Amino acid sequence: MSVPYCLGFLEALAILNGEASDLCASYELQRLPDAPDLSTALGLRVEDYALKVIEPARDLPAALWHVNAVPCGRAHLEQVCQRWFFSSQHMQAAPPGRFRALLVAAFLASLDGALGGFSLHAVTMTPPPGFWYAIHWDEIAFESGNERYLLHFSHSD
Repeated sequence: MSVPYCLGFLEALAILNGEASDLCASYELQRLPDAPDLSTALGLRVEDYALKVIEPARDLPAALWHVNAVPCGRAHLEQVCQRWFFSSQHMQAAPPGRFRALLVAAFLASLDGALGGFSLHAVTMTPPPGFWYAIHWDEIAFESGNERYLLHFSHSD
């Protein structure tokens, strides 16, 4: 499995969870910028987001975002995936139990193939006052040596 495979998986689930809703679902797995540590990499990502994604672009230093990453376990990753894969009313109609567990397990297996051996970190932040990031979101960072990725789930209108 590879990162592009994971991206395809996430794109399909974002479409399914955005269907029949006025919310835009964004499910992404992105490589974080090269940096000496995870905190710096996450800070560079939010600074870049403010400059390149939002309109109008803003220079918002990382310190204003109050980004924090704490180690987490696979159970946390599984719970986050379960919540986001079945977040829309459309996907909540999926049969509970085995079907949902298998879908989450298949995605986690693809992540293991792409990022196996990486440590997991739950990422929290408080965007700067007056700045819009999303209605709600969850993010998990993956780190192994100098290689880092961010798994991002969000809903926006």
